Amino acid sequence: MGSRRKAVLALSACAAVAVAALGVGGAVAQQDEEPPTTSAAEDELIERLGELEAELPQTLVPTDVVISEDETWGSLEGDPAGVNAVLDTLEADLRSLFIDADDAQGEYADAVALVARGWLDLWHGTEELAMADSHDLAFPLDATDDQDVATDADELRGRIESGLRMILRGQQRLLLGYTVLLDASGPADVQAQFDARAIAAEDFDTDIRPEIHVMISERSTGVWVAVNRFETDVPGVDARAKSLDIVCVDRELLREMGGVATPELLPELVANTPERTDCPDLDLPTEE
Repeated sequence: MGSRRKAVLALSACAAVAVAALGVGGAVAQQDEEPPTTSAAEDELIERLGELEAELPQTLVPTDVVISEDETWGSLEGDPAGVNAVLDTLEADLRSLFIDADDAQGEYADAVALVARGWLDLWHGTEELAMADSHDLAFPLDATDDQDVATDADELRGRIESGLRMILRGQQRLLLGYTVLLDASGPADVQAQFDARAIAAEDFDTDIRPEIHVMISERSTGVWVAVNRFETDVPGVDARAKSLDIVCVDRELLREMGGVATPELLPELVANTPERTDCPDLDLPTEE
């Protein structure tokens, strides 16, 4: 649970717009506070979400992103039409749950509202991806006429990008909401499902979100900042001009904290930065 809590703290800055739009301030539990008790209304909301869990898709999309080597784009893996078909049958229940949770009071009610809204975002996002998948199925690929004019299928990149942005937003809400619900006192099987959802949302944030950012030319989720420059422990021997220590921190969290990784802020930035694929260990040349 520790790593998921750190991820939520780091993500809370970049989710501020989404949370404010929902009117659910304080949706993320503070790490040092005792878990709040649930009210009768919150217990009912958690029970309703638990009942939906058995019907919600277990595997979401995209399951993987393959970045193109020769152009700014990529391809997606997964079954958006299948996921959308399932969510289509649950849309009314999810919308009703969101409305009731958004009207209720309490941290767990806010978390349920986030989760329900997140699933609705995924419903809209997979609809866009499914529409793009089904477009121009009757047309061949990479085809031209005798005058070298394209006669092949068109990829609806606008629809794909729109769908991916909705999925990014929805997955972020799922991560925030499910992580808070880990401390709820619902039935054991429901809590186990919340735990699995939180893990899946964290995995998406770690592995898939950065790849989607690359595909749609969005900024990376992490950014390298310099810790020490032009310093050496061996003056007169090691060249200061070649000395540089860097660390990867969460881009949105850095922006929220003022945009400069000062020595005072750096420990908090590093501690609350989730591990993501766009912050790999750099294989830089070093000297013995």
